[in-house]
Amino acid sequence: MTNFGIDSEVLGTNSLVPTARVPATPASATLATLLLAAGLTLLGLGAHSATAQPQDTIQVAGIALAPGDSAKARRVLQADLGPTSRHWARHRSSAGRGRVAEAFFRTARLAYPNDTRADSMLAFLQKAGTEHPDREVRAEFLFGGLQIASSAGRDTAQKQFYQHLTSEHEGSPYAKQAKRLFAPDSQIEAGKTLPEFQIPKLSDSTETFAESDFEGKTVLIDFWGTWCGPCIQAMPHLHEAYRKHGGEDFTILSVALRDTRQAVKQFRSEKWEMPWNHAFVPKGSELQKRLRGRFDIRGLPAAILVGPGGQILNVSRGVGSGETTAQAIREAVAQDGDSGKAPLENTSSRATGPEGSDL
Repeated sequence: MTNFGIDSEVLGTNSLVPTARVPATPASATLATLLLAAGLTLLGLGAHSATAQPQDTIQVAGIALAPGDSAKARRVLQADLGPTSRHWARHRSSAGRGRVAEAFFRTARLAYPNDTRADSMLAFLQKAGTEHPDREVRAEFLFGGLQIASSAGRDTAQKQFYQHLTSEHEGSPYAKQAKRLFAPDSQIEAGKTLPEFQIPKLSDSTETFAESDFEGKTVLIDFWGTWCGPCIQAMPHLHEAYRKHGGEDFTILSVALRDTRQAVKQFRSEKWEMPWNHAFVPKGSELQKRLRGRFDIRGLPAAILVGPGGQILNVSRGVGSGETTAQAIREAVAQDGDSGKAPLENTSSRATGPEGSDL
């Protein structure tokens, strides 16, 4: 069995069967759904979500589990349905691609305590992804493990899930999506220099923002969209960070993608003020394509924190990125003025909502 650097003592077993049959959907949509489900599951790992539980009753092996039935859920996971159970293949055949791991995520959120959830899930996904008799089920669990490892900051496990998935399941939809979302050696990561750019301002398309406009200060470059659910979830954290730290030494540049100027202006007037700098990239434009490659934009939100000297300090992506971005800002501002400060870390959850999985 492949060793993913995970404590096997936390391994549980699991199965969830949705009450209603879910029809199969296209690969891009199911993978986006799977990413979102993983990210939402891991949101319960945060300090502010310790008591978060699913809100709906679920069916596990014919047993109804209501919110709060954690002990009951753990007994089911430990007794009947393990990582190699043929149930998973039957469930995949009836419910469609992406639904096996999604079902596991939902049950795990109910069954596992907040402080051990990530490692418990990774231990299960490791075993299922390497030992389940069905090849398609193995690929799906490996992709789920890759997403959870990324969301939880388990770098070693993430690399090993990625390597196993892309080598053993090359050509599968999961391997292709993994290469798009999780490929190593990105040019946009902590310690590297921010690429040059010129992006039209939201207020006037004849004027642009450039990286030189932010020399000497810490800046968060936030790629987002009004249509992007995880982007909106990040808004409270960005506003709080800007309220506390915005000024001469720190600012934000929000770059709207796949949007309209009117939608952004309406969003700011009716929902979140976003009282900082704004750029706008026309939907489907050549500029959008160039920025996607230059800034390694794999989904939204993508938040890049840059220090006064132009060095990338932190990269946060996807569901739950708002809180990690705010923490990185706090650390960067606290370190400001220390010329020997080290880069922070990448926090690449990379989970995106169904609308925002592709640019």
